[in-house]
Amino acid sequence: MLQLPTPASQEPSPIARTKSPFKTCQWCFANCGLTLEMSILATSWTVSDRLNWLCRWMSSMAAPGEKVDRTASTNPDLHLNRATLHKYEENYGEALDGFSRAAALDPAWPEPRQREQQLLEFLNRLTSLLESKGKVKTKKLQSMLGSLRPAHLGPCGDGRYQSASGQKVTLELKPLSALQPGVNSGAVVLGKVVFSLTTEEKVPFTFGLVDSDGPCCAVMVYNMVQSWGVLIGDSVAIPEPSLRLHRIQHKGKDYSFSSVRVETPLLLVVNGKPQGSSSQAAATVASRPQCE
Repeated sequence: MLQLPTPASQEPSPIARTKSPFKTCQWCFANCGLTLEMSILATSWTVSDRLNWLCRWMSSMAAPGEKVDRTASTNPDLHLNRATLHKYEENYGEALDGFSRAAALDPAWPEPRQREQQLLEFLNRLTSLLESKGKVKTKKLQSMLGSLRPAHLGPCGDGRYQSASGQKVTLELKPLSALQPGVNSGAVVLGKVVFSLTTEEKVPFTFGLVDSDGPCCAVMVYNMVQSWGVLIGDSVAIPEPSLRLHRIQHKGKDYSFSSVRVETPLLLVVNGKPQGSSSQAAATVASRPQCE
């Protein structure tokens, strides 16, 4: 039996089982055999906690079946669900392969092919905007970057930032180009927003961040209310950013870009101001009677 992770923070899940990304816990917990008490506990897990648990559950159900049970390995719903988990873990190559596999197993089912096409369109638009820095003209971009000030760091620049361990630390301002894959502890980046991009599911909220040192980086924000966002020209500081380098190949298409994952808008400082609690989506729990 899979063990429940220790709760770490109050964050809602971004994953989607259906068209609405905010219904995932309701579906997954109902189908993973979680009790109501366990489901309530799960609302206090971090996004990583929940993604890791769900992926372990999905693997525990899928992997043995794929080895000994052809019915499981040819179940399009299983492949679609696992691909959706991969998508919200930003494992885009695995997500595309899963959607494609589900579509091949059930050609009459339109949803897997639609999901695959939507993700491809998102990656096409994202990489195009990253390469062109949001198509912002050179003079305007120079003016935007020239207006960056230390004050835009807010609490990330005056020693008031509180790390995950609960200690107040002084962060070092680093250019985006100096970030290493994974969590960059003790660092903060500051840049200007040059574009924003949303999907039909509204999660994540994606925007392009540029500083004076190099190329544009994608920032993907989860667990925000639908009314939250940033505008072109806004200054955004990200403490201890988690960087990922993407190399994706799918059906003759190649995508290569870097991104910073932000689990909640509460971590961001926009125009020198921390984001309030109203910017974060609320967690919800649903249950249904289990048959004996």
